[in-house]
Amino acid sequence: MHNYVSLLIVYTIVVSIVDFYSNDFYDKVWKKKSFKEKIGLVFFLLFHNVLYYLIYFTLFFIIYYYKSVKIKYIVMYLALLIIVPLHWYTNNNKCWFTVQQNKLLEISEDYGFRDPYLVFTNTHSAGAGSGTIRDKIYCYYLFSSIIITSVMLFLKSNKRYSRKLYKLFI
Repeated sequence: MHNYVSLLIVYTIVVSIVDFYSNDFYDKVWKKKSFKEKIGLVFFLLFHNVLYYLIYFTLFFIIYYYKSVKIKYIVMYLALLIIVPLHWYTNNNKCWFTVQQNKLLEISEDYGFRDPYLVFTNTHSAGAGSGTIRDKIYCYYLFSSIIITSVMLFLKSNKRYSRKLYKLFI
């Protein structure tokens, strides 16, 4: 668990700093924003990177540390995996936080959050939420993660099945 939190902090700080300094959208609006708006921009940047880490890296930690992960953490992760696509779906296939961030950046709502690939290639994702390949990859990952996490939760809560399956593979 210590590794997980440490990597979460390092990931969030590194990606957020690189995004902030490489993303021209921040540079264009930063000086004219009020202190409150600047706090909002920093909050959305950090929040998105924390959320990205939680959604897209947690599964690997749960799999690796499966025996020691408590059921409540698997349930919390599963809830997050279900809430995120529901949130997108009920918000016109957009993230409310991204829309608010884009308003502060004075850009179109169609720009998606910059994931690590976009940050380190210093590119943008216009057309987010409109069924792009990027959107589909994220949806496939989320739905696959929901299935995998549900199976792990079932096995963890039903030790009898878990032992039988474990013996099959090891």
